[in-house]
Amino acid sequence: MKIIHSVFLCVAAFLAAQRVYAQTPGQTATTPPPPFEQKLREVRYDLRLQNGKFAGGAAPVLEGAIANAQYVLIGEDHITREIPQFTTAVCDVMGPQGLSAMAVEIGPQVAEFVSTSLGKPDRLARTAALIHQYPNSFAFMDVRQENDLAAHCAEVAHNRHFHLWGLDQEFAGSAGWLLDQILATHPGPAATAAITHLKGEEQQDATRAKETGDPSKLFLFAASDSELAETTAVLEREGNATANTLFRELRESHEIYLKNIQGSPDSNSQRAQLMKTNFRLNLEMAAAPDHSQKVLVKLGDWHLYKGYNPLHQRDLGNYIAEMADGQGSSSLHICVLGAKGTHRLFAGYDQPTRLERFVMDEDPDYLWLKPAIDNQISEAWTLYDLRKLRFVKMGPVDPGMERMIYGYDLLVIVPDLTPADMIQ
Repeated sequence: MKIIHSVFLCVAAFLAAQRVYAQTPGQTATTPPPPFEQKLREVRYDLRLQNGKFAGGAAPVLEGAIANAQYVLIGEDHITREIPQFTTAVCDVMGPQGLSAMAVEIGPQVAEFVSTSLGKPDRLARTAALIHQYPNSFAFMDVRQENDLAAHCAEVAHNRHFHLWGLDQEFAGSAGWLLDQILATHPGPAATAAITHLKGEEQQDATRAKETGDPSKLFLFAASDSELAETTAVLEREGNATANTLFRELRESHEIYLKNIQGSPDSNSQRAQLMKTNFRLNLEMAAAPDHSQKVLVKLGDWHLYKGYNPLHQRDLGNYIAEMADGQGSSSLHICVLGAKGTHRLFAGYDQPTRLERFVMDEDPDYLWLKPAIDNQISEAWTLYDLRKLRFVKMGPVDPGMERMIYGYDLLVIVPDLTPADMIQ
């Protein structure tokens, strides 16, 4: 063993020496590597949408990459008009290739509700009615462009197996909706009494939250852990599988939100684990011998990195990348961000959203993005093929940009993002 180890060290030293003297073609040993900005310009393509289809130099890059991937992941900035337009074009490419599912950053109950509305003429009216009854019970699917996107992807899939998967916890105001759904399963008398009691507390919490706009007053934040544990035990004795699934979702959402407001990093890790578990379960349930899965995943950009994300989590994107490797398939990770624009932001429980201008490379979390923004192609969106920047000798690169290069395959910069519309 000692001899083998010594031989290994000698080989490693020899290879290291070869790397020292290796030169990029056209360079001398003393020529510095080209600046990063120059390399960025070498891997950029103009991207346009014409009649909803990809056009420009980026079109064949995108279409070829999508065709070769079983899982296509879009990491985004939320609640915009432009990113659903981009994703619509992605669905149009994936549809004829066997698009079978779309996984999004919503809870399972929202996904189920939206799924039952797809293809119906009153889809948006049904959504508006539920939102009015249970304010802030939806995440993102209460946005007109996102809801329309789900409907479009289901339509172009031409696949009777198509499913919409909700991977996340349920949204902040959803407790009343979940409790009402549990009561509708008609559990036994003790469980009904316990859920009815919690429903009374939830209504009081919602009233307090509405007076102040403070979501931390809501039941999913303020519920008593001991009461939830007691109700779990009663419901396990007297409730059916649906009731217990709904209550588990409520409890886990409560745990994630409570850890979040306490500033615990465990909130992010528990949320990431939940999304991985939900993705795996949905994939297993949708498996069928007569068709292969081709899945579109659309979440916030930090969730879909390969490797560690900016929150130092191995999130859903890494899970899917590793899973694809193990299956002998592939995943394509596309990040879509705006150089500047207007964000539509949550402004409090049951309150109208607010608008706020932003410049992305002035955000402390995105200062590293400045070279990509500075090197945009004028009068178009810009696509950077990050795959061509890996293991390339070049000038200094910001650690955040390096994480992007190895965490995503393609980066799309939209010059100006505009806010999407809420369903009223």
